[in-house]
Amino acid sequence: MLAATLNTHLSSIKAQDIELGTIDIATFGANVDGMIIYKNMTGDAEFMSNDCITNGLYKVIADYYPIIMGRPSIGKNGKGVIVVDPDNLCMPDIAELSVKLPAEHFFETCNYKNGDTVKFFNLRKFFRESGISALPEATFSHDHSAAIVRLIRFKDSPYVVLYVSLPHVIFDGTAIAAFLNNWAECTRNLDNPEYKLKYPPVNDRKVVRDYFDTVTAIEPPHTKHFKDLGAESLVKVPSSVIAALLLAAPDIPAFEEQHLLHFTAEKLEQLRQDVDKAQTTNLALAAMLTKTILQANIQTFNSMPTWSYVMFPYD
Repeated sequence: MLAATLNTHLSSIKAQDIELGTIDIATFGANVDGMIIYKNMTGDAEFMSNDCITNGLYKVIADYYPIIMGRPSIGKNGKGVIVVDPDNLCMPDIAELSVKLPAEHFFETCNYKNGDTVKFFNLRKFFRESGISALPEATFSHDHSAAIVRLIRFKDSPYVVLYVSLPHVIFDGTAIAAFLNNWAECTRNLDNPEYKLKYPPVNDRKVVRDYFDTVTAIEPPHTKHFKDLGAESLVKVPSSVIAALLLAAPDIPAFEEQHLLHFTAEKLEQLRQDVDKAQTTNLALAAMLTKTILQANIQTFNSMPTWSYVMFPYD
């Protein structure tokens, strides 16, 4: 029965090529993910059932987010595109996981001086003691699924965790929150095959492309800091090959495989004063990190790095 329903959803997906903008392919290889905790308040035996969650996911994707089932490619104009082919869809990866401990085992409380108490789910403890050491991350590379969903159930517990991972090419933090709400709305109205979202998403990628692709790039202020490394200036890549280069780049490592650096506000201001007082803290930090990565790579491997990823908040 479920298979027939899912096929009905998929049959409504139309063939299309969705052109990506520079801001899209700049995030290629990165993903957005999260764990949402639900509590079965009524003791419903079908609470957060796999069939219901899967049915709702396929419906919201087919009706509003077919790009999730597309595959990345290079268009005739050399730009990146997501090809949605009804005969070759990139299907979601959905599975259930069981933990032999109650969810309450991973809840902890934090008491603040003002008397407030916050309960939180200790993720490090979860990965350490649940038997689940890591969760897969969505990526378009190598035809991996662009939507990964895990329903995590616990022993003798009313709680269910919904883990979702989606590519950053499609979603940012705000958009994935809207997607989750739209998915929930579709799921609540599965009894009505003709149901339409009250506030459907605007998925016109041209709006984003037209804005970001017309922004004039600034000359990187940290270029001068490469001179002592033998590189007089950064290599400017022709726009016609940017998409091919970024789509071929390796995925950004999972957060647990990355190094976390902490800089105090005072140290960041000192860095800005040393690098270039006229620049923002963000650009000064970019200069320092980029140069440091190059120096470490040359010292260790006697060569420039092929790829380097530096992620930090933008000011």
